[in-house]
Amino acid sequence: MPNWRFWERAEDEAPPAPPPVPEGRRLPPPRNARPAGNPANAEALAKLRTRRDQLAYDLERAESAHDPENQWTERVALLEESLATIAADLDALAELKALPQLPLPPMPVTGLSATREEPSRVEFAIGGEAFLFEEERDWDERGGPRVRGELKRRTGDATRLAPPGIPEDRRETLAQHLVDSVFAFAAAMRDRAIEGKPMPEAVTLGDLAMPCVVCGNWREWGGACETCAQRAYRKQRLNSEALRLQKERENEVEDRHKWAERLPIARRRMADLEQQIADLLK
Repeated sequence: MPNWRFWERAEDEAPPAPPPVPEGRRLPPPRNARPAGNPANAEALAKLRTRRDQLAYDLERAESAHDPENQWTERVALLEESLATIAADLDALAELKALPQLPLPPMPVTGLSATREEPSRVEFAIGGEAFLFEEERDWDERGGPRVRGELKRRTGDATRLAPPGIPEDRRETLAQHLVDSVFAFAAAMRDRAIEGKPMPEAVTLGDLAMPCVVCGNWREWGGACETCAQRAYRKQRLNSEALRLQKERENEVEDRHKWAERLPIARRRMADLEQQIADLLK
């Protein structure tokens, strides 16, 4: 019978030799191998190595703070580019020239009337355009203080009031201005009626679109210039953004200086940790 009990090896049969290890490679340590040094120090050694890994990050940042090009200088360069853009925008705003003034004809506002009872009504006509504004009802179901409703235009189109002699490149701006100014005029008349004040006399279309001596566009009834208001708001926003970026730039410079000063301390702490680890491995 053939010898099929192949798992039984003769006592004098030597086990197969392990495969040769390629040159330049090292065998991994046995799975149950203990770290070098005193086994009782394993926990302390692990803590020291964790602290060393954490300190390595601080040491790297401290060393990079001394490099000519680093994350701080890159960030500062980007901030300075943004500040230069803002400065250019502010210069462009300051250099805006006033447009030629275009006064409107003294077309009278006729049939002006306003009621104080709720809902208020404001009526007037300019040329052949009749305007009616009515106050929307604002029902307060909670018993709180009543708030006057917003005026809504029912009839009239202020864009038709722009005279034919206005240049085409400014006609759209004037049309929008007249829409806003007519509404501002109606709201002011409603408020005068509520306060018991008389309606103004001899109001004309020119009073609703007085040329602005600053920008050359037009002022609404009451003297407000929307163009100047928009420019002032943009200037304020740009200045606020510039202050924010300047503060951020200062923080970047200060942060780099702080990390640069940490370098000697970080190196000394790293040397101490390395010595402690070496002592435990003895």
